Amino acid sequence: MRINLQHQPRGILHAVVAAALALILCACAAATRPPDPSRPRGASDPPYPVILNANPEREASALAAWSKLLGPVAAGALPRPTLRPVTATLIALPPNLSTLPRMPRVIVKDAPQQSEEETRESLRRFIESAAPLLGVAPGELSLVEVTDALGGAKRARYRQTPFRFPLRNGYGDVEVIFTPDLRVSGLTSTAIPDAERLRLALAAFRGQLIPAEKAIASLTDRVVAFTDAAGIQQSHTVSATGDATARELVVFPIQRDGNEESALELHIAWEIYLGAQSPPLLVYVDALTGEQLAAGVAGGD
Repeated sequence: MRINLQHQPRGILHAVVAAALALILCACAAATRPPDPSRPRGASDPPYPVILNANPEREASALAAWSKLLGPVAAGALPRPTLRPVTATLIALPPNLSTLPRMPRVIVKDAPQQSEEETRESLRRFIESAAPLLGVAPGELSLVEVTDALGGAKRARYRQTPFRFPLRNGYGDVEVIFTPDLRVSGLTSTAIPDAERLRLALAAFRGQLIPAEKAIASLTDRVVAFTDAAGIQQSHTVSATGDATARELVVFPIQRDGNEESALELHIAWEIYLGAQSPPLLVYVDALTGEQLAAGVAGGD
């Protein structure tokens, strides 16, 4: 039955309009209400944690970059590098490597030695050429420092910064050791490949993160397991969290037991500092589920 509002009594008309406005306001409130992190996740929710799977194509690309990096080598003489599971990034240069990779020489001005500017440009070009082996796009890297290494060499340390939050648990570092004549005597990477896809996937959960206070409170009376400076497994029961400080949100990759050869889990976590413990600890609590992910002595990732 069709209702013509123009021929209805004024009272009925007002009631219908008020009801319609109420429905519109309820719909808007539901659309803008942030997701409740305490509710169970449904089948329609995006999968969490975000997964990086092992990929044969990624490994093949890394090996091709390795071959190109060393240049022409006699058939069968190219040593195979050891790559990390899942990420397929280089763990280290093979021992007793007869031909070391070289950084390109960059000359900006006539001088007997490379300037700091020229060295940085040599490093940038080298990393760009080795990108598939390091698992990172050059634009994702920030130079942390260049320090002295053994035998007159230099060590350049880079940090991968592709996500809104910094990487932890030993991931996101690239290190290049090079001699004065620009031979690369050391190379390693714990970068996370496919970072742009992972960044977008992690961004979907920003509205669902639990507040820092809730993450801190979840540690009360919980047992925290960690490895001390001597490499010994220890545990500590957190009796109170009055001294606890939530430092920042981080991206915390984990290789779970049983799937470490096939996938890497990326969690968003609160990094919580427990200063009254002995030794002081850093505890990582999942910022969506409240799960305690890991703990370690303060001073390292």
